[in-house]
Amino acid sequence: MKIIKYLTTQITFLLFCLIPIFSSYKVVAQDWNYHMGLNSSRFTYQSPSGIDLNAFQPDAGLHLSISRNAPLIDSSKTKSRFLRRLAFQTGLSINQFNSLGENQFIPFSYSSTYTGIKLGIGMKSKISRGLNFHYSAILQVNKLVLGSQKTGNLVYNLLGNNQFDQIQWQVGGELKIVKKVTSQTALFVFITNVWQINKTQNDGSRFAINPTTFGFGIQYSTTK
Repeated sequence: MKIIKYLTTQITFLLFCLIPIFSSYKVVAQDWNYHMGLNSSRFTYQSPSGIDLNAFQPDAGLHLSISRNAPLIDSSKTKSRFLRRLAFQTGLSINQFNSLGENQFIPFSYSSTYTGIKLGIGMKSKISRGLNFHYSAILQVNKLVLGSQKTGNLVYNLLGNNQFDQIQWQVGGELKIVKKVTSQTALFVFITNVWQINKTQNDGSRFAINPTTFGFGIQYSTTK
């Protein structure tokens, strides 16, 4: 089976045109965020004897996600200014984590596509009129759905590969600058940096995918 490097037009259209199912259950300051961007993924490998493989080079991969932001605590139920500023984030994402390089004069490349959930907690600060700065701590939980490795003229399926085909846990942070356009819509740019935490393999080696994601998106807000 040939693994395409970029997602199909149909999947992209479905993800970004999906109307939030629960938008009728409105809460104060609820936001729906549609992200589109690129991943630059750093693959790291350390052998059981502690030797690092430095042949990996980042390659671009697509990022798509939908997330919902809402206050962590109802402002009417707390007097704490800090707690009233906190918001939690839940979402779904599709990520391509790709890499290429050369080992002993043999070129290789990895192409992998993951789907998963994205959870976060953070707050925002006002920069100027209509412009806000958002910062969040995030957790991503991903599962491989497509993947291939090409070494020389040989191609291998990554499904079933212990290093790739496992539940992937990543933690990190996200920064976002949001510009309000209308009373209910805003545009934003973002950058996310995460690190895989479950990187120890059964044979004692250590493998991880640590992507940096940057891109743009649109935010739609609902209120009571």
